[in-house]
Amino acid sequence: MVNPLTTIRNWFKDLPKKKKYIEVITASLSIPVLLSVVLVNYLSIQDKRSDTTPTPTQTAGQTVITVVRDPDPTSPSPTASQGQITQTPTNTKECTREIGPIAILSPQEGSIVNSNPLTIDVDYNQGEYCSVVWRYRINGASWSDFGDDDIVIYNLPSGQKSIELEVKSIVANVSKTVTRTFSYTNIQEVPTATPTIRTEQATPTPSS
Repeated sequence: MVNPLTTIRNWFKDLPKKKKYIEVITASLSIPVLLSVVLVNYLSIQDKRSDTTPTPTQTAGQTVITVVRDPDPTSPSPTASQGQITQTPTNTKECTREIGPIAILSPQEGSIVNSNPLTIDVDYNQGEYCSVVWRYRINGASWSDFGDDDIVIYNLPSGQKSIELEVKSIVANVSKTVTRTFSYTNIQEVPTATPTIRTEQATPTPSS
């Protein structure tokens, strides 16, 4: 019968001879660990690259077209089932920095007006032109404030009137003046005739 102690002593005695085999086994076991570390680092780098992918931005006056294609480079041009095309419209055109057609619709030139209040109907065909404001004065009096509404005047005195309409652009230092003459009668100023009652005295009859 073999003594166990003798077996153990022999194993430790031959340990220096077995060292190279132990190193080979240890090295082979460390290879999967190194491969795991390399794989984790590679996946981490790929995630960071996908997060930092630049996104196309739009600058003023440009059209950005984004095309989504299939990953297969041999596939035909994109269709409804293969991809999508998105187009962003360009900026709107800037308005013309001038004064568009403007006119006084009423009262007409040389007309006779008796409405109270008096309304000066201003027509501005803006179209592609920039917005404007205007002010007015009658018979050379003081100018009114600027605005963009029709002009309404209460209790204007009767007589011949000349209205000046000054139109000014709100974005450029340009202006123009439109004039109109008319006759105005304020019906509230017309005096009402007072009826006169005349009494006749009886002629005395001479006595006989």
